Amino acid sequence: MTTIEQLGFDKKEIKDIIISTLALAFIFFYGLYGYQLISNINSGALYAYLLYLAIIFFAFIPHELAHKFTAIRYGCKARYQIWWKGLKFALLLAIITNGNFVIAAPGAVMIYSMRKDMFGQIHSTITPKENAYISMAGPAANLVIAAIMLSLSGILTIGGFDLASSIGYVSCFLAMFNLIPIPPLDGSKIITWNKGVWFGLIVISYVMMGMF
Repeated sequence: MTTIEQLGFDKKEIKDIIISTLALAFIFFYGLYGYQLISNINSGALYAYLLYLAIIFFAFIPHELAHKFTAIRYGCKARYQIWWKGLKFALLLAIITNGNFVIAAPGAVMIYSMRKDMFGQIHSTITPKENAYISMAGPAANLVIAAIMLSLSGILTIGGFDLASSIGYVSCFLAMFNLIPIPPLDGSKIITWNKGVWFGLIVISYVMMGMF
């Protein structure tokens, strides 16, 4: 039987991914059902939260895993790590703005790509291009998922709720958010390497988001 360690994970990393997924689902869910949840916890609100949890599961986790496995492919050590300060701020902002302002950065895949040579000098084991590819992997995974969900729109539904369209829309949102060219977001590394590629990804994300 394959263990999580053999797959390149440890228990703390799995815990961080689960907590981030639960929190991010709450952040997206809060704009529609937050006040209702606080005033009266009922089956309708909890059902809605579970739907958002499914949406985040298919939109957020593939994004982070794409970063992780691409980094490993280039010989780096990589693990997802929760960002507690950012997560707390995102939750507080969602509550204050009633879910109208979303920061989708509860954590990130930390890439360990530095080594020391025989003289004690530190060098990166990856090139700027490879670093950009690792950064592109997350948004690219979101766009692939969005394309799949586009074909399933109106088909993958639960109780009249178009789950496919919601997964596709959130996937595009996560791609666009992470493509913002501000460190430490993915966009800052991609635009440094190739502005044309970065612009193309932004345009594709925006166009695809409008299809949902």
